[in-house]
Amino acid sequence: MVRTCFVEGSEGVRLAVSESGPASGAPSVLFVHGFAQSRHSWEPVLTGPLSERHRLVAVDLRGHGDSDKPEGEAPYVDGARFAGDLEAVIQGLGLVRPVVVAWSYGGIVVGDYLRHRGDAALGGLFFVAASLQSGKPARALFGPGMMSNARGLLSEDPETYAATARVFVESCAARPLEPSRVDAAVRAMLRVPLNVRRALLSRAEDYSAELGRCVRPVATLHGELDQVVLPAMSSEGVLARARAGQGTWLPGVGHLPFVEATARFEAALADFVVSASR
Repeated sequence: MVRTCFVEGSEGVRLAVSESGPASGAPSVLFVHGFAQSRHSWEPVLTGPLSERHRLVAVDLRGHGDSDKPEGEAPYVDGARFAGDLEAVIQGLGLVRPVVVAWSYGGIVVGDYLRHRGDAALGGLFFVAASLQSGKPARALFGPGMMSNARGLLSEDPETYAATARVFVESCAARPLEPSRVDAAVRAMLRVPLNVRRALLSRAEDYSAELGRCVRPVATLHGELDQVVLPAMSSEGVLARARAGQGTWLPGVGHLPFVEATARFEAALADFVVSASR
């Protein structure tokens, strides 16, 4: 059963949170979604077998889903605010050394947390097709699914944005997705205001130094056919900089490992949580 609550994040921003599994006494996992998505991206995982043994928590980032959406771009370009949001969720729910799972743009948010809060409160970092670099210097690490749709994702015209959102979602998978899943992802994107999208995609970040200082276990999981965030982001951008990291590469999988290869994703995450808890 999935439970829903709200947590007050940085500067009073209200954050929507979904939770499943034991309320206490079990290893905690905190899921951070990607660009213009929501905590509902993780619902199949929250209701799956992992919830029998783990406390699973997924948050809507500020500007997304059911969380508050402050006006302007400043609330979304200052990484300290995202760091404060994650800290508020960890502390507000009493998560003890959670493993943080960051998908896609969620890697930027987790990078903000490492930069401003360090890793002392974390149990480990599990990066799923995650971006730890952004902006012009990192363009070679993004594929056509991102680069060819970036302009449309920033369009002021609602119809253009809606059409581009659908193309973008479809480009995330190596094989066609179920129409209902595409529709749900597009609906999530349409809830994200233009000011939020512009701010997020304007950021130029590199968390190499933060990864180099991290002493917690680090793992990556990446589809070999990912055309949004290229696999090189994991191999060259994360594992090459982390002190000790392990990588898993999924053949025939795109940018949605937890959808396209659910069983393999859950098995890899479960193994990592066990090893990190040691």
